[in-house]
Amino acid sequence: KFKNIPRLGFICPDCKTIPKRFFIDLWYDKRRIRLFSDKTGQVLDSYQRAQTLLSHINYEIKNHIFDPSKYISSDIKNFLFEKQIEDFIKEKITEETKGNISPSYISSLINYKNNYYLPFFKGKDVRDITSKDIRDFYHQLPYRKEKTIKNILDTLKHFFKNLYKYEIIEKIPLFPIIRVPQYIPSWTSTDNQLKLLEAIPDLHKPIFTFILFQGVRPSEARALKWKDVDIANKIVIIRRTFSGSKIVERTKGRNVKPRLIHPLVFDELKKLKRGLPEAFVFINPNTQRPYSKTRLEDIFRIVRKKTGIDINLYAAGRHSVATNAAMAGVDARIIRDYLGHADIRTTEIYTHLDVISQRQIFEKCTVTRLSPEEKSRKIL
Repeated sequence: KFKNIPRLGFICPDCKTIPKRFFIDLWYDKRRIRLFSDKTGQVLDSYQRAQTLLSHINYEIKNHIFDPSKYISSDIKNFLFEKQIEDFIKEKITEETKGNISPSYISSLINYKNNYYLPFFKGKDVRDITSKDIRDFYHQLPYRKEKTIKNILDTLKHFFKNLYKYEIIEKIPLFPIIRVPQYIPSWTSTDNQLKLLEAIPDLHKPIFTFILFQGVRPSEARALKWKDVDIANKIVIIRRTFSGSKIVERTKGRNVKPRLIHPLVFDELKKLKRGLPEAFVFINPNTQRPYSKTRLEDIFRIVRKKTGIDINLYAAGRHSVATNAAMAGVDARIIRDYLGHADIRTTEIYTHLDVISQRQIFEKCTVTRLSPEEKSRKIL
């Protein structure tokens, strides 16, 4: 047995050796627990270190906050950040297979995990991560656009909310508020939309007419099926989208509602040979398959160069339909319902060019230019 000799510490009287490892032996809740390291995994390699840990445990027991799983190495591994984030990703992948979330969310989550989360949080117990840790994580992030930083932090916050929901952590740490500059969408006039459409090869006009004037996302146009087109009543239902090359049976806003077909779109749809209900409406004549994102962008890139109208396809269609409607005085609630926005604030970004109302500023505050004779009289 070792003896505590003053100024020398613990020594075996017989073999004259000094212990290199200590452990704490305790009974808690009818269970024997042996601790060979502290919460951080630091081995109890000195009596002082073991005594400090024991004092901390006694404090926790006295205040009814002692949790053995925070000290037992096999339990600690289950609460490490890298273990919990992997479980979180697996859960989200399951939701993605059910069509509840977009595949792009999964790819972003994995990207954030590998490039931002693990380099900072790996090895940390999620139960011990504090608001200060989150603040330090935020400050060490490399320079990125405000929107990107907000996405990184929002995804991390969602992860901690999930931990709280399953009672893995007792409270959600505080996150910094990121102010993202107001997004002003690009748009173009109806005349320019028509110029762009005229430059589209006839072979591809149907899908581009739909994108430019129906106010849908290009990925939604690509995913449109004949079962959702009612020519007799001039109604179309947007209920699915493409995420990359994978079809998702829901839209971004998850708002499925019948929409009136634009007259120009209606004329193009009537020309197409109607397929079976599950058949796609717009088929690339060159591949006999639905248009890919890159194919649409390649065609539109040539059209932009030809017309000199510098705008991307999304903005030329959806943004322009919404903005032109707002400029014409259409109520924001009508635009919201038509576009399928879940939040009216999303729609309100298109009202930034409400020139119908702004024109009153100049109409009611007229400026009269003085003639040379009136100017001279003023001087005299």
